[in-house]
Amino acid sequence: MKPDRARTVSIYVHVPFCVQKCHYCAFDSTASREITWQEWLQVLLKDIEFHAHHRDGRNRKIVSIFFGGGTPSLLPPEILERILVQIHRFWPLVEPLEITLEANPESTTFDKLTQWRSLGINRLSLGVQAMDDARLALLGRPHTSQMARDAFHAAREAGFTNINLDLITGSPGHTTSQWHDELMQVLALKPQHLSCYALSVEPGTPLAHNLDHNHLQLPDEDTRDALYFLTQNLLGAHGFERYEISNYARPGFYCRHNRALWLSGDYVGLGPAAHGKITLETGAIMRWVNHWPLNDYVQALKQDQPPMQWLEISSREEAAADCLLMGLRLVSGIPRDLYRDIAGHDLVENKAREVEFLEREGLLHIDCDTIRFTARGLDFMDSCLLRLI
Repeated sequence: MKPDRARTVSIYVHVPFCVQKCHYCAFDSTASREITWQEWLQVLLKDIEFHAHHRDGRNRKIVSIFFGGGTPSLLPPEILERILVQIHRFWPLVEPLEITLEANPESTTFDKLTQWRSLGINRLSLGVQAMDDARLALLGRPHTSQMARDAFHAAREAGFTNINLDLITGSPGHTTSQWHDELMQVLALKPQHLSCYALSVEPGTPLAHNLDHNHLQLPDEDTRDALYFLTQNLLGAHGFERYEISNYARPGFYCRHNRALWLSGDYVGLGPAAHGKITLETGAIMRWVNHWPLNDYVQALKQDQPPMQWLEISSREEAAADCLLMGLRLVSGIPRDLYRDIAGHDLVENKAREVEFLEREGLLHIDCDTIRFTARGLDFMDSCLLRLI
């Protein structure tokens, strides 16, 4: 393991609370108030201390902090402050530190935004999902497109200069003309970053139930492909760089937190259901997932028990596969020496036949420094990865 990777870590804080569960959501979150925010805060502070003292979490420097959920913007700013103070207490920071907060329009106010900025939160990720009110209602979102615009403008007024908008394509009935109009509305706001995800239908959600019973129908494959290419072409024409399969940014505004994870960086997951990953000195990977449901997580920490379930340690071979799975999502690919460091061998030497085929088909490019999929390779990423792993 290279020394710089051994010394750094990203922090992810999972905030499980929501106003309501969206129709497509299978995340570990809750719209009920099983416990108070203060009760959750007290156990989260213990969670932070536990991981900071664990042998593989010590002596790391933090390169980024990400508040995700759930809906972190529901939390009172004083609770966010307590969390940040506790993190700063146990881990040194690498400046400039990127601190991202996911926020939903309906729980974002100017007062909150100014307090977030005062806490050092310097990147805002707004869960817009759609700029069409009918689509928002179908997805079960508790806001309107006007509320999304208002939240964005309030964030600008509060001093946020790095704003991402999360968007979903391919919902039932979604058309290319509709998506073009939504993207033009988004571009008019002039955000720095856009995450445009294809809708994933998860079992057990209200959306899956409606699809299973033919109450709704997803766009056909041709339409989904057209939505995918429209996103690339329109955003590219307006100055956005596609730097990951679903993420676009103005130059200089890549998400440092996510990019570190895609490049095999280590991360500590805090909060119920959060995942974590630490690379051991042997090159193997240790993973864990914190307890869920919420009450299980709370009770474990109240009883001074570890808040997580340790997953089996991944071998070096599995770590190498993970490096390809995550890193080749990036348009720039992965450094060839990063893969060699993790795997203990060179990809070209170990997978000569597969590499030769993918290069011959114009799907993969490898030079002295980099392993990356071509633009065509990214379009067929899943099948290409199957040949390499």
